[in-house]
Amino acid sequence: CIDEYYRINSDGNPTFEVPNIDNQLINDISGFVEANKALTKEEANLAQEKVNTSIKQSHPQAYYTSRKLTEMYFQEESQGFDCMIED
Repeated sequence: CIDEYYRINSDGNPTFEVPNIDNQLINDISGFVEANKALTKEEANLAQEKVNTSIKQSHPQAYYTSRKLTEMYFQEESQGFDCMIED
Protein backbone atom coordinates (compact mmCIF):
# COMPACT_ATOMS: atom_id res chain seq x y z
CA CYS A 1 0.00 0.00 0.00
CA ILE A 2 2.79 2.42 0.94
CA ASP A 3 4.87 1.34 -2.06
CA GLU A 4 1.94 2.03 -4.36
CA TYR A 5 1.44 5.48 -2.82
CA TYR A 6 5.13 6.26 -3.30
CA ARG A 7 5.16 5.03 -6.91
CA ILE A 8 2.05 6.95 -7.97
CA ASN A 9 2.89 10.18 -6.13
CA SER A 10 6.60 10.32 -6.93
CA ASP A 11 6.02 12.93 -9.64
CA GLY A 12 5.15 15.54 -6.99
CA ASN A 13 1.47 15.75 -7.87
CA PRO A 14 -0.43 13.89 -5.16
CA THR A 15 -3.05 11.94 -7.05
CA PHE A 16 -3.50 8.94 -4.81
CA GLU A 17 -4.28 8.86 -1.12
CA VAL A 18 -3.97 5.88 1.14
CA PRO A 19 -6.84 5.55 3.58
CA ASN A 20 -6.25 4.93 7.27
CA ILE A 21 -2.79 6.51 7.56
CA ASP A 22 -2.00 9.51 9.68
CA ASN A 23 -0.55 12.85 8.60
CA GLN A 24 2.89 11.99 10.02
CA LEU A 25 3.20 9.00 7.70
CA ILE A 26 2.00 11.08 4.74
CA ASN A 27 4.63 13.72 5.58
CA ASP A 28 7.31 11.04 5.91
CA ILE A 29 6.40 9.55 2.55
CA SER A 30 6.36 13.01 0.96
CA GLY A 31 9.82 13.60 2.44
CA PHE A 32 11.09 10.44 0.79
CA VAL A 33 9.56 11.49 -2.52
CA GLU A 34 11.27 14.90 -2.33
CA ALA A 35 14.60 13.36 -1.29
CA ASN A 36 14.40 10.94 -4.20
CA LYS A 37 13.76 13.79 -6.64
CA ALA A 38 16.73 15.72 -5.26
CA LEU A 39 18.95 12.65 -5.49
CA THR A 40 17.86 11.98 -9.06
CA LYS A 41 18.65 15.58 -10.01
CA GLU A 42 22.05 15.39 -8.29
CA GLU A 43 22.85 12.13 -10.10
CA ALA A 44 21.93 13.76 -13.42
CA ASN A 45 24.20 16.72 -12.64
CA LEU A 46 27.08 14.41 -11.71
CA ALA A 47 26.60 12.43 -14.91
CA GLN A 48 26.70 15.65 -16.95
CA GLU A 49 29.85 16.79 -15.14
CA LYS A 50 31.47 13.44 -15.92
CA VAL A 51 30.61 13.83 -19.61
CA ASN A 52 31.97 17.38 -19.65
CA THR A 53 35.19 16.27 -17.95
CA SER A 54 35.59 13.43 -20.42
CA ILE A 55 35.14 15.80 -23.35
CA LYS A 56 37.69 18.23 -21.92
CA GLN A 57 40.21 15.46 -21.35
CA SER A 58 39.82 13.98 -24.83
CA HIS A 59 39.91 17.34 -26.61
CA PRO A 60 43.74 17.73 -26.79
CA GLN A 61 44.08 14.26 -28.32
CA ALA A 62 41.31 15.00 -30.83
CA TYR A 63 42.99 18.28 -31.76
CA TYR A 64 46.36 16.56 -32.23
CA THR A 65 44.84 13.78 -34.35
CA SER A 66 42.89 16.24 -36.48
CA ARG A 67 45.99 18.37 -37.04
CA LYS A 68 48.10 15.34 -38.02
CA LEU A 69 45.45 14.07 -40.44
CA THR A 70 45.19 17.51 -42.02
CA GLU A 71 48.98 17.69 -42.42
CA MET A 72 49.03 14.23 -44.04
CA TYR A 73 46.18 15.16 -46.39
CA PHE A 74 47.85 18.35 -47.60
CA GLN A 75 51.24 16.64 -47.83
CA GLU A 76 49.80 13.92 -50.09
CA GLU A 77 47.85 16.49 -52.06
CA SER A 78 50.90 18.68 -52.65
CA GLN A 79 53.01 15.69 -53.67
CA GLY A 80 50.47 14.94 -56.36
CA PHE A 81 50.84 18.43 -57.81
CA ASP A 82 54.59 17.91 -58.31
CA CYS A 83 53.81 15.32 -60.95
CA MET A 84 50.93 17.16 -62.56
CA ILE A 85 51.22 17.68 -66.31
CA GLU A 86 49.83 20.92 -67.65
CA ASP A 87 49.01 21.69 -71.29
